[in-house]
Order: sequence, then C-alpha cells, then structure tokens
Amino acid sequence: MVISLVPLWIILLTLSQCISATTLNETCTDASGFVPYEFCMVTLQSNPHSSHANTTTLAFITLNLAIINATSTKAKIDTSLHNVREPALKNGLQACDIVYSNAIMDLKSTGDFLLSSQYETAKALVSAASTAGNECGDALKHTDTGMASMPRRRFLRKENADFGLLTLLFLGVINPLL
Repeated sequence: MVISLVPLWIILLTLSQCISATTLNETCTDASGFVPYEFCMVTLQSNPHSSHANTTTLAFITLNLAIINATSTKAKIDTSLHNVREPALKNGLQACDIVYSNAIMDLKSTGDFLLSSQYETAKALVSAASTAGNECGDALKHTDTGMASMPRRRFLRKENADFGLLTLLFLGVINPLL
C-alpha cells in the first residue's frame, strides 16, 4: 500500500511546484501595475522559498524584505546621526530616524494581520509605512544650503527608493487577496 502511494506523492509534489511557479509568475504579472514585472521576479526569486510559495507566502517574503531594507536604512541613519555636526542635517536625519522607526513598527505589525487574513488592514499598514522614503528624502532635501551640500540630495536616495519599491511590491502582491 505504501509503495503505491509514493508515485502519487511525487506527482502531487511536482504539480504543486508547477502551480507555485505559475503563482510566482501570475503574482508578478498582477503586481506589474505597482512595480515592473522584472523587479518583482528578481526580488521574489532572491528568496529560495518563492518558487514553492502561494500568494500569501509571497506577501510574507516581500514584507520581510521591506523590514530588512527599513532596518538597514535606519541603521545607516543612526550611524550618520552620531557623526554629523551640522544642525540642519542632524534635524533631517532625526526626521528620517523617526519615520523609519514608525515604518518598521507598522511593517512588523503587518505580519499579524497577514496571518489572520486581514488583508485590508495589512494593506493599510504597509501603505502608511511606504511614505517613509519620501518623507525622509523631503527632510534631507530641506537641509541643502548651497553648492557645498549637493551630495546630501543623494544621501539615502537609493535606500529610500528601494524601500518605496518594496512596499509597492507588497501592495501589488497582496492586491489579489483583497
């Protein structure tokens, strides 16, 4: 009896992998209204579990990547705060620290709502968190005082943009679940 179940188990495993690959492709197709399809595929495929994941698991993967990005950005902000002396830049960095701290809290809370299938609440929390990059960029933009401070316009630009894309990706992934 056990021997006859082995081929069935292999067939089911193979089918689930095909379905999951389709899920990843379909998810990124659906999310392409939020982020480029290629960005979605590359980002999600960076996690080895994505090839076997359903849509909810892909949302968790995306959420985790956004938390990692926000935490890394906040660490860079904290390090910079210890080294900066100029009051205007320090104020801008303090604003960035606050918005990223709030974003991290919102993102961590989102996981609980995903687990309980409260997708609207998860979407609302990530939408609120998604503004951190723009708010941080705006706070740093206001620290520019002239030609000598031009590099500040680029400070955290990549991190802020990446965070924005990751939160948009989450919204694109979760959208079909709403």
